[in-house]
Amino acid sequence: MDYTDAQRVEGIFFKERNPDSQPEDVEMVSVEGSSESLNTRYNMDRNKENLALIINNESFDESTKMSKRQGSDRDASAIKHTLESLHFKVINRRNLSVKSMKQIFADISTMDHTKHNCFVCVILTHGEDDNQIFGTDGKESLDTLVEMLLPDRCPGLIGKPKLFFIQACRGTKLDSGALMHDAGDVRVKHQNVTSHKVPLWADVLLAYSTVPGFYSWRNSTNGSWFIQSLAHILEKDGDRLELQQLMISVNRRVAYEYESNASHSFMNKMKQVPCIASMLTKELYFYK
Repeated sequence: MDYTDAQRVEGIFFKERNPDSQPEDVEMVSVEGSSESLNTRYNMDRNKENLALIINNESFDESTKMSKRQGSDRDASAIKHTLESLHFKVINRRNLSVKSMKQIFADISTMDHTKHNCFVCVILTHGEDDNQIFGTDGKESLDTLVEMLLPDRCPGLIGKPKLFFIQACRGTKLDSGALMHDAGDVRVKHQNVTSHKVPLWADVLLAYSTVPGFYSWRNSTNGSWFIQSLAHILEKDGDRLELQQLMISVNRRVAYEYESNASHSFMNKMKQVPCIASMLTKELYFYK
């Protein structure tokens, strides 16, 4: 769960292989030289639109033992307003069951994305470790949802940035912080190269509100630290800075400008920092 009453995201793990155990008949094929002619920025055509999905799960069945996420509507409203200012068409969904979450992802995977530059998904819900997020009636792996929009199941979004912003707890640990003293492209457009192959997880960004194992803080009136910071930074600099710079600003704002003010002393004066896993292959600039 993301913890309430405060003042103001596990990554994808891959098993490593021993390079010495490579099959003998595997041949390394060089594609050097093909990247020089490529655009190093994602194509954000102003004549097309961007697509966003917001899932705001605020109330949960008693069987889940999950509390109401007060303040979540404030997050949903703030990020919706910001995304619309960046020319996103926003699909807004509230209090979805696990089945309904899977269905909306399945629906998006079969949409015609010809006129879409970019896809953004914002999920506001309770969460646990191992990348588990809650629908109103139970939990599901975030990976299960994201994988529905990867190229093998959603070819319409191949080569296009797919950004996921997750406001949810990832465990029960609390970050007490530490005192700090001041001290001094890669590939061509896929639709034009039929022989081009890309990794399934390429062009994906996963932005979690907190690091694996930790609580994510949310104010019951003002919303969560992460989503409010994300909306603020995108509103302020979203059409000026590249996405990675924007996310560094979000991390900095959450890390330095927020601290818990809880009634229980063991939860007081706690800190948080978002966690960004980027598989993007180009620079991404939004526009207003």
